[in-house]
Amino acid sequence: MTDDTKLKMFTPAWFSALLKGELQTGETFWAGNYGTALFHQPLVALLVVLPIPRLIPALVWAILTLYQLALTSAVIRSKPGVPTPMGWKIAGIVITLAHGALFASLARSILSS
Repeated sequence: MTDDTKLKMFTPAWFSALLKGELQTGETFWAGNYGTALFHQPLVALLVVLPIPRLIPALVWAILTLYQLALTSAVIRSKPGVPTPMGWKIAGIVITLAHGALFASLARSILSS
């Protein structure tokens, strides 16, 4: 993808490019992890307080776990838009994996309680 074909964020085409690792590393990490959290975290907050079966929030967390694993792969494949030390990319990979581990542990804990 070239700079002149900038995709609008949070559209299906943008998510496709994001998860394929076609966006710059910064956008892949920051928007992939924290931009999407603007949508899924309010949903998760509602699901844990509503009187619904525990399986529903657990499934949402399982889906988020899979998303984080796909995002980790995208962060690995992405190319930096500016000269960046390798340590920052490694930190981005570790943090994205940690988010996935957190979502997996939340799904597991709600199902085992």
